[in-house]
Amino acid sequence: MTAEIDPERRLGALVRENPEFAPVFESVGIDYCCGGDASLARACADADLEVAAVREKLRAARSDNDGETNDWNSISSLVDDVVERHHDYLRDELPSLERTIRKVVRVHGDARPELHDVESVFLDLADEVSHHISDEEETVFPELERLDGEASLTPDEEARIREAIDHLEDEHDAAAAHLERLRSLTDGYAVPEGACTSYRNMLDRLQLLEEDMHLHIHKENNVMFPEAEERLEAAVAE
Repeated sequence: MTAEIDPERRLGALVRENPEFAPVFESVGIDYCCGGDASLARACADADLEVAAVREKLRAARSDNDGETNDWNSISSLVDDVVERHHDYLRDELPSLERTIRKVVRVHGDARPELHDVESVFLDLADEVSHHISDEEETVFPELERLDGEASLTPDEEARIREAIDHLEDEHDAAAAHLERLRSLTDGYAVPEGACTSYRNMLDRLQLLEEDMHLHIHKENNVMFPEAEERLEAAVAE
């Protein structure tokens, strides 16, 4: 029998256990990544949504799920997933999407001045994210992967890991704010009348970028970092 969906469960935990819930939360505008500590009931109240209606959508998503589950049996396996599925995507997509945005602004910017803000916000986001993923791969992830092994950590090393996690979460909040601003500037990625193919392509890709980054942030904030904290707490207890 499938477990009932508890409205008092945290969003991050719900998506960690049921990845198929992520598109549902995207569709109704609930922040499950940076807002993953909120309960389903609290998130619905904040978004002026009926809990019962959202739970029904979640049940439907669960029923439609093909049985695929996350194969994350260690911090290292989750690191590999984040790098291969999200960091590599960002490295390919951000420069390409930047070129498309610049083209759209050049052609349509006079008629739609908000596009200049879209370009500015995107460039800030791309710059910050590029530095963020490099820092993760070169510095933070190797430290987190050590928690999978038996090597003991000094108090200074433990403190450094906790500080790094806090810093990354702050950067995730900043990225989420940029994404929300892009959504607002584009009226929810609505296609304006007379939009050309490049304009439509830009909007589609901005929306896909937002969805991918939400899932990316969720995997770190609500799965990887809590697991790392548990390992650190266990090490201290020993």
